Amino acid sequence: MSNYRFRSLLGLVLLLVLSGLVWSLPATAQTDLAAAYTGRAEINGPLPVNVALSTAVTTPGQTILLEAQLTNTTAVAQSPVVRFDLPASFRVVNNTLPSAVNLNLQTNQMTWRPLLAPGGQTAISLPLRVETADLTQPARAIQISLTHEAGQEDQQQQQTALPVWVGLPPQIQRVMVQTQATVGQPVQLRPELIGSDPMRQTWYLGDGRRIDVNHPTVVFPATGVYDVRLDVANPLATTSATARITVVPQPVAQFDLADETLAVGQAVPLLNLSGGKPPLQYRWDMGDGTILQGPSPAHTYQSPGVYPIHLTVENQYGRSEAYAVVRIGEPPIADMEISPSAGSYEPVVGQAYGDDTVIGYHWDMGDGRSHEGERITHHYHRSGNYYVVMTASNEFGDTQIGRWVRIDQGTTYLFLPLIMQDEVAESEADPFALDLAPVPLDAPFSLTAVPEAELLPATDRLLFYINEARSRFNQPPLAFNGNLSAAAQHHTADMARFAYTGHTGWDGSLPAERFLRFNYGAGYAGEATAWGFEHAYEAVEFWINSDPHRPIILNPAANEVGVGYTADFNAPNVWYWTAEFGNSRAAPPAPLLRLGQPLAESEALITADLTYSWNWPLPLAADEQFVLYLYSGRDVLAVGRTSQPTLDMRYTLSLNAYEWVTRPDEYAWRVRLLRGTQTVAESEWRPLTLLADPDLPTPTPVSPTPSPTAPPVTAVPTSTPTPTQPAATPLPPPPTMPPLVTATPQP
Repeated sequence: MSNYRFRSLLGLVLLLVLSGLVWSLPATAQTDLAAAYTGRAEINGPLPVNVALSTAVTTPGQTILLEAQLTNTTAVAQSPVVRFDLPASFRVVNNTLPSAVNLNLQTNQMTWRPLLAPGGQTAISLPLRVETADLTQPARAIQISLTHEAGQEDQQQQQTALPVWVGLPPQIQRVMVQTQATVGQPVQLRPELIGSDPMRQTWYLGDGRRIDVNHPTVVFPATGVYDVRLDVANPLATTSATARITVVPQPVAQFDLADETLAVGQAVPLLNLSGGKPPLQYRWDMGDGTILQGPSPAHTYQSPGVYPIHLTVENQYGRSEAYAVVRIGEPPIADMEISPSAGSYEPVVGQAYGDDTVIGYHWDMGDGRSHEGERITHHYHRSGNYYVVMTASNEFGDTQIGRWVRIDQGTTYLFLPLIMQDEVAESEADPFALDLAPVPLDAPFSLTAVPEAELLPATDRLLFYINEARSRFNQPPLAFNGNLSAAAQHHTADMARFAYTGHTGWDGSLPAERFLRFNYGAGYAGEATAWGFEHAYEAVEFWINSDPHRPIILNPAANEVGVGYTADFNAPNVWYWTAEFGNSRAAPPAPLLRLGQPLAESEALITADLTYSWNWPLPLAADEQFVLYLYSGRDVLAVGRTSQPTLDMRYTLSLNAYEWVTRPDEYAWRVRLLRGTQTVAESEWRPLTLLADPDLPTPTPVSPTPSPTAPPVTAVPTSTPTPTQPAATPLPPPPTMPPLVTATPQP
């Protein structure tokens, strides 16, 4: 019986108790969190400015008072300009603004232009209403700038910021703790919260201990009934909730394996999580005839096979047992061949060899770059000696082989742009792809460098030449947009960093999704990428002469553009350019939850570890998470959860379906984004065929609701491969549960 099954049985003792949910007076934690928001800012100098808010920590629906005072300490009259850039959630309440104050409703920018006599002073007072709150970014600032005459011909500008916090008070939905635990057993304290970060948790354990840690794991050293209190504070307020835990003396056997697939000679990572009133007696049956004593013994297996581990814990109050299965194998047998020498910029070819257990090859080329795959081609840009390490991996460990490669000074090559991905095929896989009419070109298009433009930064040069090209086709110029430029720069740097070219990002993101990620709240009008061109005008010339790119550059619906540029001589094509085109008059595309791997109609052994991946363009709120579902033909099972991306917009979960289903059959999987219990987005169902594992000795029953395990630890064993594999040991009968009072967990 697997340790997953045992942990799921232990889960029956979880009973969620939530009582006494009340608002309390501001606590020390709340005061500390709010200390950064003083509500005051000043600009010093000959024209000092003092700005104060009635409160800098607020919530939607409140009205706060902004007061500003300006003093002229010079001997001459002054007419300065004080500008207030208000957060988007703030609105000026008064319909009639004070004298010398103007308000731009589109930019939410307020300008104050007083006239001050020598030694004079003036002030304004404005009520501001807080309309909305951003739960993911409650910390904001009012940007304040002062511009005044510093001399007869000079102007001086000074700036400062007044931090504000606009959010929601914390609320404790429930406190998830075990109602019953045993002495010495680790207990996880975790609440479900809503509200705006930062939220600080303070736990009072009922035995005089106080813990200022979020989601702590604690141990109770003595039996008894403990009333645990949780205080949760953010800069706005503090709230409390209580739960009761009964600590009993009976033993509970529980352990975890940090890695369940190990190599011969590798130490078994046993993590003992057992509890009970001392003294405790531990007996470990390691499944290979070895019996060990003590709470955390060390053990290594000398032969490959499948071994059941059986832990028995006893004290004067009873006895408890736990089981787990560990698979012992050998790292792969592998070798490599690689060109021993080459010139700079010349191809270096590597070939890896390995046995049937190899699941992947990784190449470290010694110059900071790497490749994946059985056969690779690499270009070194500088002469020298490089040590190349090829790592062949299987589920039991790694085998590393190294070779030296000598790179001589070779011929310097001109980097030419190569279209590495088919534009049409890529657009067909893009649900946001544009359907633009072809733009005819009667003769090859040519651009030459403009001396004045060449003095500009690279991105400004790209913007200049894009508008120059559009003017020749009677299209209006495009306005610069900072959000689009952030998206363009991110993609440009991504291509150089990960040594690829095209419109699909290394994280699987599509151009329109990058528009959403970088907060461009308008229509998608296309993306153009180029690489290998040193000069901006060469990239634009290439785009206009390219049939797929020309309609994008000349798109009449586009009225804004963002530009990105990266030069990296360690990247394959050195120079990378990206232009993102937007339509401020159109609505933004709706975000899609797109599935990645496994592909539709994929097949895999039911015992195989599969990685499920998907893309979502928007950052997750604090209370949002993805849930992965597996449809067995009868039941829909929630088999995994995550809220952390693997890379930018890509999320992954690696799991073994055999922990939830044991029958080979046709299945389906999907991903759903939840905010609390509300569905924000969900994918389609994708079919997946799980095949019988011919090497599986005996089906192991597994609970449908296992607890998550720690990530696998991969090690490089040093043992000599042993060709002889003993027969697998049959699994033991189900364990006997300790005499604990149990209850069914609440959903």
